[in-house]
Amino acid sequence: MDSRDRNLLVEIAVMYYLEGKTQTEISKEMFMSRPKVSRLLKKARDLSIVDIKINYESDDFNRVIKQVQHRFGVENVVVVKTLSNELETIKEIGRAAASEVKYHLTDGIKVGMSWGRTVSSMVSAFKEKNLKNIKVIELFGAVEYGEDSQEFLSIGYEFSKKINGTFYPLPAPLYIADEKTRNILLENPIIDNTLKMIDECDLIITSIGVVNSKHPQRIWDAHVDQVTRDKLISDGAEGYLCAHFFDQDGRFIEHPINDQIIGIKTESIRKNKIMLVAGGMTKCKALYAVLRGGYVNTLVSDDLTLKKILEVDKKLRGEFL
Repeated sequence: MDSRDRNLLVEIAVMYYLEGKTQTEISKEMFMSRPKVSRLLKKARDLSIVDIKINYESDDFNRVIKQVQHRFGVENVVVVKTLSNELETIKEIGRAAASEVKYHLTDGIKVGMSWGRTVSSMVSAFKEKNLKNIKVIELFGAVEYGEDSQEFLSIGYEFSKKINGTFYPLPAPLYIADEKTRNILLENPIIDNTLKMIDECDLIITSIGVVNSKHPQRIWDAHVDQVTRDKLISDGAEGYLCAHFFDQDGRFIEHPINDQIIGIKTESIRKNKIMLVAGGMTKCKALYAVLRGGYVNTLVSDDLTLKKILEVDKKLRGEFL
């Protein structure tokens, strides 16, 4: 884009956002159609000439933040408004996470990344930041390699491009039941190198999945067979974090499927700084369990989900006090 085009975007953005002029008024003043003004304003946002930020801070939100920090020991909590549509709420969580993660990124950092809708929303909303010697590491293998999974498989790569980093994929299936096959794959130099770097991550960005959800859950739906599902549910499985299944107290379940993972181990989950990007009422119980497990260092979620969690927690704790 040359300087004249950029100056035009800046001029129109100033007229609309700072001077309060309508798009119709701008179109008359600039001798262009109103739809063109609308397109130019969108382009200004896309190019980060305009950066719209909603300040959610209020007494109500601050109260939720402090309660989550105090009750679950979460160091950083970012809360967004729950919107009427869950997909829009996920996008809003992603935008807030994109702003938050910038504070955690420094030269030389190693970032472990999972995939999923909310993490994908974060990467989409993230504005480019030029850093040095950044490594982005895929935390676990792929459930599937179908056409509709490409969006998720490229999340880490897309993020690495936005921060001038190097992406280290984990080119293997997520679960391998056969021990001999799994051991052969683990000896592969590329896989071995990525797994070693996972243990050295400074920050892990992930979301959570739930079991028996009415909404599509890629790991649960695509890989876990009915026999395994029944056993996990009978063992009290509430959800999964980095593909590891956990119960209502956030404890990882002792089940063979957790040992079949090509990827991050539970020991690394426990010791790393986890940025959990998750929300929506469908994930309320699973999120509550993970918070009880004490794995989360930074949480980005929505207000109604966190209020529900605090309400349930208060009732449960009241029963045992």
